[in-house]
Amino acid sequence: MEAALVNKARELLNANYISTTLSTVDREYNCNIAVISVLEMVDDKTIICARFGAERTYANLKETGKGVFLVLLTDNEKTKDGIRVYVKLVDDQQEGPYYERIKERLANTRYRNFPLKNCLVFEITDILPVSMLSK
Repeated sequence: MEAALVNKARELLNANYISTTLSTVDREYNCNIAVISVLEMVDDKTIICARFGAERTYANLKETGKGVFLVLLTDNEKTKDGIRVYVKLVDDQQEGPYYERIKERLANTRYRNFPLKNCLVFEITDILPVSMLSK
């Protein structure tokens, strides 16, 4: 993957923007999208994510293991920027180092009163810009 896109993904995902979403699909191609507010790109290949809701998204991930994180930033609809990060679910933790790491991150957010159900661990399979159109 291109280093500039990896760095941009890390910057945008780790900022935990309110516009960050995770899109998923089940085996019958029923789509779902959830706002994901607490996540971290821990290295060039791994994203961890706190799950304290998003039941349909979680069910889809357990079925297919595939998803796409999207961070979209806009400037009064005049410009747009962001990143698309394609992922595969590789672990679903209720203990361990990643679980403790995301639990600590959750504790420092406005969602700290929500009980952490689990820590989802993803492998990054691809990273693309929001728009593929050339300027």
